[in-house]
Amino acid sequence: MIQTKNLCFKYEDEFILKDVNVEIKEGSFTTIIGANGSGKTTLAKHFNALLTPTKGSVFVDAVDTKKDALNARSKVGFVFQNFEDQLVYSIVEEDVAFGLENLEIGINDINKIVDKTLTELRIDHLAKQNVNMLSLGQKQLVALAGVIAMKPKYIVFDEPTTNLDEKNKRNIMSIIKRLNKDGKITIILITNVLNDLKYADYVIVLKNSSVIFYGEKSKLSGRILKEAGLNA
Repeated sequence: MIQTKNLCFKYEDEFILKDVNVEIKEGSFTTIIGANGSGKTTLAKHFNALLTPTKGSVFVDAVDTKKDALNARSKVGFVFQNFEDQLVYSIVEEDVAFGLENLEIGINDINKIVDKTLTELRIDHLAKQNVNMLSLGQKQLVALAGVIAMKPKYIVFDEPTTNLDEKNKRNIMSIIKRLNKDGKITIILITNVLNDLKYADYVIVLKNSSVIFYGEKSKLSGRILKEAGLNA
């Protein structure tokens, strides 16, 4: 479980998050939704210790991110909205292996993990390809493969369908659902698209740096969405 307790985050003189108290339950599909600038990505970056609280605490499986950021980060993968920035090496299989190379894993085991991950995402035919020659949808899957290879318990997706065409949008959302249902990976989806709520078990709604709703999707009302500045 990921848990925030009275989480506040201040950047320069402005609070980007104010007194956030939420729980991400293991195995769940949680959507963080809100208008642009509401604090969605800032909140999610606290889940894997890319940011740490100005006040309050964040716990990942009882690990305090302020005290053990590396341990917390190892449990929570993050696929950024600008996923191309996550691609380090020019060859697909080398890029997917990048994170594993720092874990004292033997080269044979790394190769097996990379092969298995690329096959699961149905991009094994791209293993020897130059990343820079791939389509946006393919690049996103390579970035995701690099995260999955690390075997995180939780994965954050920051607006994963932005800039993708309809075919690739459907493909990435199908993969995310499969990771949750079949792979038993806890999914945290950042979005400002109301249609994405259909995937969620739980919803966190942010407005002006504060949580105005957290709970089961079935309890979310149109009034709350309108209050958040979303078209309901």
